[in-house]
Amino acid sequence: MPSAVRIRSLPLLALLVLGLPGVARADVSGPDIVSFLNAQRAANGIPAGIAEDPTLSGGCFAHNNYGAANGVLTHYEDPSLPGYSPQGDQAARTSVLYPAGLGPWTGTSNPFEQAPIHLHQLLAPRIDRLGAAETRGYGCATTLASRNRAAPATDVTYTYPGAGATAWPPAQTADEAPYTPGQQIGIPAGTSTGPYLYVMFDGPDLTPFDEATATGVALSGPSGPVDVAYVDNTTAGLQGYLPTGLELIPRRPLAPSTTYTATVTANVTTQGGNGPARPFSYSWSFTTGERRDEGPASTIPGRTTETTTTGGSGSTTPPRPGDDDPPEERPELPDVAWSATASFDGRRVRLTVRCDRTCRVRGSGAATARGVKRAPLATRSASRSGAGTVRMSFPLSTRARRVMRHSGRRITLNLRVANARGSVSTGTLRLR
Repeated sequence: MPSAVRIRSLPLLALLVLGLPGVARADVSGPDIVSFLNAQRAANGIPAGIAEDPTLSGGCFAHNNYGAANGVLTHYEDPSLPGYSPQGDQAARTSVLYPAGLGPWTGTSNPFEQAPIHLHQLLAPRIDRLGAAETRGYGCATTLASRNRAAPATDVTYTYPGAGATAWPPAQTADEAPYTPGQQIGIPAGTSTGPYLYVMFDGPDLTPFDEATATGVALSGPSGPVDVAYVDNTTAGLQGYLPTGLELIPRRPLAPSTTYTATVTANVTTQGGNGPARPFSYSWSFTTGERRDEGPASTIPGRTTETTTTGGSGSTTPPRPGDDDPPEERPELPDVAWSATASFDGRRVRLTVRCDRTCRVRGSGAATARGVKRAPLATRSASRSGAGTVRMSFPLSTRARRVMRHSGRRITLNLRVANARGSVSTGTLRLR
């Protein structure tokens, strides 16, 4: 495990909450998921041989039970809710999560393929042990629990797609919560781009949490240079999310059945970001396959409502195809009808949101007194596949409890409820 200092720098893992309501499917075991991931990594030249850890898989199994018992997909467990266990809570905090409606995970289908932050964590070179389970409509894989693989003998660069890969999808619409890497550099959610290209650096004196700062990126094909953006693991909002490396994002879909060459240069700061920096440089080629459907896209347009506590309609922005591609026809998903209630017991706010279909909920708020004193609450996100109830708990900090002792006190919760495509409605609850 990394040092405590590095662990503190890691934000809570993102939730993979896109997708359509799931259908009943057989469970997928931890050994099978680890085998599928090992094969995917090996096929692209990334260190495989990850061992399935039954104890870690048991934690994922326990957290899936918690999700099913409470209808939530969340990176923590509330001890007051049914199904809580310390093992499940620990798994939640060190894993990537998904609704099993995006599965099943198979040898040819990784549910995180359109989720760049999640997928990059699964490709981290130093992962040596992994726990996983897809059960009861939920999936879990422990990407942060063990990155203790021995360092390579020399500096090495790994990529996905690997050098010489063929039939690579020429386009993708990245979709994950709380945001995609592209959104952090101005690429709107729901944009159809070329495939994300993943790069990871490692070396004999590096750690799994070193910092890579890109100094140059390029992508070229038969027609010349391709317009490409990039992020690395020092990009705002991505620190601690990504392995030591970067991601290239072609701004438009690539041409089908075409060979492209990518080149990257970066400075990697060694010893967990505290040592000297040294340069890495790498170039590789891959060939695209035929254009195919990329799956649902997601966007969350900004809109506010001051006092509603029931969901209304939102709007969906379709993906932006490349200039040479015809607009894609995508069926609209119905908006979510929802209602919300909240209660306050002096130490925490409990929120219940009832959705009439697959939904994802984000809650934030603050405690105020006399209209001046203010203490923010933690932001919570959760989702469920299909109609039902989403529950979240907002513990009050010491400061928030102190604020609530004053007169004129009030707690305000701001809610965002989105359907599977990303159409969003908002509401506000106020408690005194």
